[in-house]
Amino acid sequence: MSDDPIGRRSALALGLVAFVGGCATSPPIRLHLLAVEPEGPLAGAARTPPLVLGVGPIEVVDYLERSELVTRRGRTSLVLAELDRWGERFEVMLARVLRESLARLLATDAVIELPSDREMQPEQRLAVQILRFEADERGAVELEARWQLFGRSGDRPLRLERSSIVEPIEPGPGMEPVVAAMSRALARFARTLAEAVLQAERARGARRPTAARPTTH
Repeated sequence: MSDDPIGRRSALALGLVAFVGGCATSPPIRLHLLAVEPEGPLAGAARTPPLVLGVGPIEVVDYLERSELVTRRGRTSLVLAELDRWGERFEVMLARVLRESLARLLATDAVIELPSDREMQPEQRLAVQILRFEADERGAVELEARWQLFGRSGDRPLRLERSSIVEPIEPGPGMEPVVAAMSRALARFARTLAEAVLQAERARGARRPTAARPTTH
C-alpha cells in the first residue's frame, strides 16, 4: 500500500476544521445566582444595640451540591440542566443569601456565619438543614428544610421546626424564571426564620425582671 502524506495531511486538516466548527457552534454555558429579595425590616425588628444572630451550620442535601441546576421529575428522578449552572458553590451561595436576607429583615448587620473566629457572642443561633430545593413538573419550586433556634446558652433548642414552601414559577424562557422563584422561596423561608427570632426576643423580654421603682416617703 502506497504512503500518501498529502492525503493524510488533508484528512487531518478537514478533521481539525470540523472540530473547530463544532466548538464554534456549541451553545454557551449560562451562569445563575440566587438573589436577595428587596424586603425591609419586620415590624419591631429595630433595636439598640442591634441583635447579634449566629447562623450555622447550614447543611444542604448532597444532590443539590453540584454546579448544574436540578429539576425533579416525578417522585424519584432528577434532571440536570447541562447548560444552566450556578455561578457559585450552591451551599455557599444559599448561606450567603440567607444571612443577608435575615440581616435586612432583622435590621442588623450582626448576622454572623458560624462557626466563627469572631469574639462577638450571638444572642440567638439558627441551624438549618435544606432537605429539598428545586423546581418540579408542576411549575413550582419547593423548598423543604428543618431548622433549630437556640438561645444564648445553646444547650437546648428554643424551636425545632420543619418548613415547606411552594413558590410558583412565572412564565418565561429558559431557567431564569426558575432561579427567580427559588430566590422568592428562600426569601419566604428567611422571613419565617426572622419571625421566629423576633418571637423569641419578645418572650425573653417578657421574662426579664423589671427594676424595682424606688419608694418615696
